[in-house]
Amino acid sequence: MPPLAVRLAALAAALLPLLLLLAASASAANFTCSAPASCQSAIVYTAPNATTYGELVARFNTTTLLGLLGANNLPDSTSSTKAIPAKSTVRIPFPCLCANNNVGQSDRHPIYVVQPEDGLDHIAREVFNAFVTYQEIAAANNISDPNKILIGQTLWIPLPCSCDKVDDSDVMHLAYSVASGESTSGIAAKYGVSEPTLLRINEISDPKKLLQGQILDIPLPGKFFPASIRFLQSCDLRIMVRVNFQWTSRTTKE
Repeated sequence: MPPLAVRLAALAAALLPLLLLLAASASAANFTCSAPASCQSAIVYTAPNATTYGELVARFNTTTLLGLLGANNLPDSTSSTKAIPAKSTVRIPFPCLCANNNVGQSDRHPIYVVQPEDGLDHIAREVFNAFVTYQEIAAANNISDPNKILIGQTLWIPLPCSCDKVDDSDVMHLAYSVASGESTSGIAAKYGVSEPTLLRINEISDPKKLLQGQILDIPLPGKFFPASIRFLQSCDLRIMVRVNFQWTSRTTKE
């Protein structure tokens, strides 16, 4: 059997990635804002179980069905009952608010209703893909003891976002959770951004230390048209909704 010191060293090496991830667990992501502003942002959500587009609209309550379909380049005629297989990714748009504390968060939504046997950590990690931590949920809802929540209690889930320009250009900030085996170069190429910009925005000095589950701020090229998506309910606004939830590389003038 190896000496105790050797075994302890091996154990420490094995636990180092987990310890690094836990060290940053108080904040899922650092999306900063240079000034107070409001805009539209989105996350790339991985469905933990099979679901539908209608169910995701109800779960996140940050957009309409048409808004969700537009964000995912689906036809307006797509049924709310269209199946989304487990582990599929869906872009979820939401209104972002940059407040005076230089931190960007979703504007008082999503709202989650506590279910039986829920815990804040489960809600953060399992329901909302760890785009937020239990500490952030507790702080946003003035919960002094994270272990004491009530069935039926409503919680604001503060998703990370930003309204800042990048390199003097309008962008739409997309929150993305790194999957196993992914690299910053691959993610940058996938979303049409330069790797140096991705590294700089996320303060990554060594791309080789990218962690699975790490939340990245991806500044999508082109302006994401501002809109008050929570009130777009009329079918007469169908075209407007489609415009507001599709982003292109073309910069637009207001």
